[in-house]
Amino acid sequence: MNYLRSLLLLILLFPATLFAEGIRLKVVSVHDGDTLTAVGVDDDERYKVRLMGVDTPEVDFYKNTQGDVSLKARDALRAMAPEGSVLILSEDSDVDKHGRILGRLLKDGKDLNEEMLRQGWGMIYFIYPFDKGVVSKYSKAAKEAFDNKRGVFSNDYKETEAPYLFRLRVRKQVGRNPVGDFELKKVLSPENIEQIPVWKRVFFPDYDLAYKNGYN
Repeated sequence: MNYLRSLLLLILLFPATLFAEGIRLKVVSVHDGDTLTAVGVDDDERYKVRLMGVDTPEVDFYKNTQGDVSLKARDALRAMAPEGSVLILSEDSDVDKHGRILGRLLKDGKDLNEEMLRQGWGMIYFIYPFDKGVVSKYSKAAKEAFDNKRGVFSNDYKETEAPYLFRLRVRKQVGRNPVGDFELKKVLSPENIEQIPVWKRVFFPDYDLAYKNGYN
């Protein structure tokens, strides 16, 4: 069993403790505004990392792209995390359903995920379970970008489709996850997603989990 397989197994067994000290990563390449490839400084293993809580316009999704804005988002992350730079993978990292590391990337004490949202190059994207403190912080950063018309909220890109809605449309699918308003603790059906501002949206696998977490 190679190191990455061992890592995935450990995450499943000990999700709360695996990243307790953080993992140092050296950036190899940035695919888009929320995904990069890196190697471990201490283990020399390759990691594909998806930025937790951030969803940026798609550069290439089943040969479909969201165009220039997706390249702007990619270049923003490249500027923050240039090739060869060393980042810290946060202690609350996990593994998503695609086998990618899902986490927060830290550089010189700065949360790069939060910074991408503050600059407006992505929209918050959390599916329960999530850390309420992180959601609150990221929501405020996204609201700041919206209020100041940065990135995808600027006049040039204000018509940008939410990346998760773009992916559904490309795959000819409809949303199935109930959508919560993080601030008002309201939960709506997927077809009513536009009633919730993009900086307050969180998703739940089902309505029961939303209700158990105080959404109504």
